[in-house]
Amino acid sequence: MRFAWLLLQVILTFLTPSQQIGCAPVRVQTFLLLFRQVFFAILPLQTLTGNLHKSHYILLVVATVLMSGHARAWNGEGHMVVAQMAYNHLDPVVKTQCDNLISFPVMNASNSNSNFVTSACWADDIKSFTSAFSSWHYIDIPFSLDGTSTNSFTIPSVNVAWAISNCVAALKNPNTSVSNQAMNLRFLIHFVGDIQQPLHDSTAMFGGDTGGDSGGNGFTLTNSYANLHSLWDAGGGWLQDSVGRPLNSTGVNNISNRVWQAEQAYPFVRSIGTIESAFAWATEGWWLARTNAYVGVTNNTTPSAAYLTRVQATTIQRMAAGGMRLANLLNTIYAPPPFPLSFSNVGQARVSVSWISSAGRTYRVQWKQHIDDPTWNTLTDLTATANSLSVTDSIVLPNRFYRVIVLQ
Repeated sequence: MRFAWLLLQVILTFLTPSQQIGCAPVRVQTFLLLFRQVFFAILPLQTLTGNLHKSHYILLVVATVLMSGHARAWNGEGHMVVAQMAYNHLDPVVKTQCDNLISFPVMNASNSNSNFVTSACWADDIKSFTSAFSSWHYIDIPFSLDGTSTNSFTIPSVNVAWAISNCVAALKNPNTSVSNQAMNLRFLIHFVGDIQQPLHDSTAMFGGDTGGDSGGNGFTLTNSYANLHSLWDAGGGWLQDSVGRPLNSTGVNNISNRVWQAEQAYPFVRSIGTIESAFAWATEGWWLARTNAYVGVTNNTTPSAAYLTRVQATTIQRMAAGGMRLANLLNTIYAPPPFPLSFSNVGQARVSVSWISSAGRTYRVQWKQHIDDPTWNTLTDLTATANSLSVTDSIVLPNRFYRVIVLQ
């Protein structure tokens, strides 16, 4: 959701050196409780995780939020569908890493966003009291519907593609604190969902307005959706946003059914090792906005049934793309470093396979007879208690190929 801030009051509060930002004096805490739609400006990012720093001054900017741009990309249900699909395909060791980070306390963490799937909504949940990250949810790439010039429009440098790249860099950096890793993971889960929504990658210009329609928010509809953006957030009706949090069994089944539908149409494809360009994802969404979202619908009218059907079909594809991209991205970021295998004959037509291991991790040894065989066969699973592991197997002529993967 993009907000324009109407500044009502600026308060310069003097803090003694013993007071800390985030543990605000009582007078400030009381003031903030009265205005849930406001936030401190000029706070370090670490403040949001409880990693607080001393300061003598804090500038509080009290603001009334006026809608001027993108609303939530997909509703909560849509974000949880993307997250559940990704979570289903995380490698075990990656799943454990993510679970540990999601459990770390961050700003506004609660039982409504306490696991990987529901944490996908956290970046929207925090909008209830801060718009500091509003511009991180979208990128305005312009195009014209009727020849209105786009030449004077500049794409803001702080956008969802930029945010994804920063989150990835933070998660890959071994020096990033656990608190900042935890917050960047939550942001990343959400933003990878955001960027799949075509109207979070575009702004259409028409009627001589060179400022754009803010991702369809200025493209008015006369049905149950206020504008084109809100229609796409709901997937044209495919996403009902009726799933409460924390998830109960009904909610879990609802999300799982949506995941099943998307993957029936677009099966998951595993691809790790390369981190894709977030801007390329945004450009893909921009193209869909031009060739799909704004085609067959007119400003100030009611969309046809055929149009809604097309939006639903496109939403299913975007859900599948988001889940696949998020899983592959996290599996790449948290992939354990490669380790060499050593082989030796141990007599009586047997071979020993050994490698350097990490205590507590579980490894799976697999083999196949021919290098071009499509599947691997599991020989055994082993949990390391020291810094090395080995397994023996019968020698099978003319050859046998082995690999070892980390399970957790």
